[in-house]
Amino acid sequence: MHSSSVDRLSAKGRMILVVDDEPFILQYVGQVLRQACYEVMTAANGDQAWSILEQKQIHLVLTDIIMPGALDGLGLAKKIRDKHLSIPVLFITGAVPEGDDRTAELVSNGFLLRKPFFPKQLLDFIGTRFTHSSS
Repeated sequence: MHSSSVDRLSAKGRMILVVDDEPFILQYVGQVLRQACYEVMTAANGDQAWSILEQKQIHLVLTDIIMPGALDGLGLAKKIRDKHLSIPVLFITGAVPEGDDRTAELVSNGFLLRKPFFPKQLLDFIGTRFTHSSS
C-alpha cells in the first residue's frame, strides 16, 4: 500500500476545525485537507470556533494566532485547555510577534507552521500531530 493510501485511511473520519480571519486561507487549507480525506469545518474567529467546539466533535483545531475579536488563537487554545477538552491545537500564522515567549515556545515545540506553506508541509504538520496524539 502506498503511503498516500495509508495517510488517507488515517485521515478518514477525522474532523479538523480551521480558524482564520482570512477567507483565502480558510478556502485553501480546507481544500488541501478535504483532498487528503479529512472532514473540515471553518470559523472566521475564535468566538465562532468556540461555538462549533461546543456543538461538534472535533479531533484537531488548526488556528491562526492573530485574529480580530475577543478570542484570538492563543486565547482559544487556553479556553480549550481550561475547559479540559483534550483536543490538540496547532497554529498557523504569517506574523510571529517579536519577543512573545508564548509564540516562541510554540515554534520550538513544533506546534506552529508559518504562512505561506505548501500542501505537503501542512499535511505533514497535521499528520505528525495525529501520530503523536494516538500513541
